[in-house]
Amino acid sequence: MQNMMQYFLQIKSKYDRLMQGRHGFDTLTGDVLVLWLICGFINGFVGSRIAAFVILVFPVFAFWRMFSKNLAKRSAENEKYLGFRRKAVESFKLSKRKFDERKTHKYYKCSNCDAQLRVRREKGEHTVVCPKCGKELHVKIR
Repeated sequence: MQNMMQYFLQIKSKYDRLMQGRHGFDTLTGDVLVLWLICGFINGFVGSRIAAFVILVFPVFAFWRMFSKNLAKRSAENEKYLGFRRKAVESFKLSKRKFDERKTHKYYKCSNCDAQLRVRREKGEHTVVCPKCGKELHVKIR
């Protein structure tokens, strides 16, 4: 058991030396590898040789990012990706919330700042104040 622990510690030490000064694993790299697995799984059913060749780009790109020594560029790419991902997740969550509340609430977009405004579905005229910019919006629900 002791020999096994020493063996794994040696492997970890070699890995640490290899990755010293390199970018390593981040969210973008992980998502690219997940996309590679999904595309490979789908291609297993489709069986296209061209798609199989194109799918090889994903792991090459992921490992290129991991072993890159240009830390500033890789970090900037990851931050840009995280911003895009955050917006996509927020958009999905808002769409789901709109669908779940479609019978009790109505959503409007502020004409000044594009914020989403939620109004209870009650007949009549309503005045809604945007929490972001403070503009008043007059809506009529039938």
